Amino acid sequence: MTALLLALSLAFPASAAPNLNSPGGEVTLPWNDFQSLYQKGLAPEKAPEKSPLDYTLDRAVYNGRLVGKGEDAYGLFKLTVRGNVHKDKGWVTVPLLSTGAALRSAKIDGKDAAIFLQNGYYTLITDKTGAFTADLEFSTSLFTADGETGLSLPMAPSGATEVTFTVDDDDALDFEIAGARGQTATTNGRSRTVTAAVPSLGALAVSWQRALPAEVAEAAKTARVYAETNVLFGVSEGVVQGTARVNYTILHKGVDTLRVELPADVTVLDVQGPGLREWTQALGAPGAAGTNIITVRLNYEALGAYLLSVDYERGLTATSVLPTPKVLDVTREKTWIGVDARSALELVSTGATGAVPVDVRELPASLVGQTDFPVLLAWKARGGDVKIPLEVKSHPDVDMLVTLVDSAVADTLVTPDGRRMTRVRYGVRNNRKQFLRLSLPEGAEVWSASVAGRGVKVAAGEGGGVLVPLVRSDASGGALTGFLVELIYVENGAPLADGRGELRVELPRADVPTSQLQWTVYFPEDAKISKKHHDGTVRQVEYFSSAPQLPSDARVGPQAQGNVQRAANNQDGAGALGQGVEPVRVELPLAGQVHTYEKMLVLDEPLWVSFGYTRRER
Repeated sequence: MTALLLALSLAFPASAAPNLNSPGGEVTLPWNDFQSLYQKGLAPEKAPEKSPLDYTLDRAVYNGRLVGKGEDAYGLFKLTVRGNVHKDKGWVTVPLLSTGAALRSAKIDGKDAAIFLQNGYYTLITDKTGAFTADLEFSTSLFTADGETGLSLPMAPSGATEVTFTVDDDDALDFEIAGARGQTATTNGRSRTVTAAVPSLGALAVSWQRALPAEVAEAAKTARVYAETNVLFGVSEGVVQGTARVNYTILHKGVDTLRVELPADVTVLDVQGPGLREWTQALGAPGAAGTNIITVRLNYEALGAYLLSVDYERGLTATSVLPTPKVLDVTREKTWIGVDARSALELVSTGATGAVPVDVRELPASLVGQTDFPVLLAWKARGGDVKIPLEVKSHPDVDMLVTLVDSAVADTLVTPDGRRMTRVRYGVRNNRKQFLRLSLPEGAEVWSASVAGRGVKVAAGEGGGVLVPLVRSDASGGALTGFLVELIYVENGAPLADGRGELRVELPRADVPTSQLQWTVYFPEDAKISKKHHDGTVRQVEYFSSAPQLPSDARVGPQAQGNVQRAANNQDGAGALGQGVEPVRVELPLAGQVHTYEKMLVLDEPLWVSFGYTRRER
């Protein structure tokens, strides 16, 4: 409104401006002029533009050094990442560091960061907007061959990336950082330090060796390729599926052709990698029949880190050898192997050659993160021929619970003339059961039933009892949601005694387990019940251990609710779901003395209580 008043004031000269504060002032404008001024006063001239990206990483600084000697040596880094979250509302995930490294700590603006694994990266999750600074400390393994030592690690893309690495050594060293721009080397005592800016769309690859004369070093520059392979085998009925992720480190010169050897009897499903132009497979060669050579050609020369993924499968027998891949044309190869079972199978392996069994916890996080099944067996190998026999024992499946009543809430109204009206509400989670079978008290007559808010008619079950049609629960976040089943029935009985008497009331027996039962009995006000004269299978309590927990009628989707109606329409004459007629919904009038009963973990068992009372008719 303020903007509208401003627009009106600007529309008139100062001498002719109306007194807008005067209660008797009037302004006369043509409708089109007033509407134009009104719109200018309400609508902003230009809506704010939404950022095309949820986040950006502006700068990454890797500061590392060599720790330890020999086979125990590793690279220890401190990584500082500066970024901005541009999304106004909601959660954002920001990849920071490859899971090929071992993360030691992660802080955001000095506080512990919320980090999880996603797509091969340690990933930050945050709902805060604006600039942030992430400080991470991590370690990474090294490779060594022919006097050269180095490390390789995929990097999260950032606007600018700077690398500093220090090695303590008495000898002069030649450093190489793949793709480096402006590389400089300094010496301080025994500390040899290299610093460079590197392209952010690739990997951090640093190597070093003893310095050679310049002319010798230039002549010796040929492509040197190292490989670390993570292989995950998933074993199910009759088949073993393999996923091999080959992490190449390519130094000195780029290569555009890569080769992987597999057993001849596997079926290759897919081969993927950045810039992949084509892949082919051929039996035999080099030198060994019964092999399957996968040749991958790239549309550029890869340098630094390169990830190649190969998916394949093979038929499984009771005793098999795992189809482990072998990477060809590399200076050094290291392989991690993990096996998971995807059905009720027992896996046993003894007598492996070319590979050493290791604890599953030693496997890289990037390998374990590929599967939702537990990894049961693990090995590591350092090149050469690997043969891992696997014995598979199949066991029969055990029937599991497919339907559960999380909570049952019952209300029973007892009238002075001896009639009893009971309402039972069940919070059900159902995977594939068609009916809920209920054994009612003798002589009970069903008045009303509903499932997921839809009225239904129940069917007569064989051997007595009734069948209430169920729907299948919706899945939400990998779990089944609950829905409400309600049943109301009436029992006739003798009028309450004038004087002393005893009454027994019962609940239906359900053919599925119930986690918690809460039962309220309403007894006429003119009767007195002795607390000492209670008996039954359900314990009397002064109050319930928790508030009744039941799903609402709308906890299943429209499609599931429609299934109930279709079941009613399709039921034949033998069932009592009727000819598409929806029954009348009955409400239970609750009044009288309140007595509460509760039972945990109810199985297929009788549910009843009895109590003595005294009553005088008026």
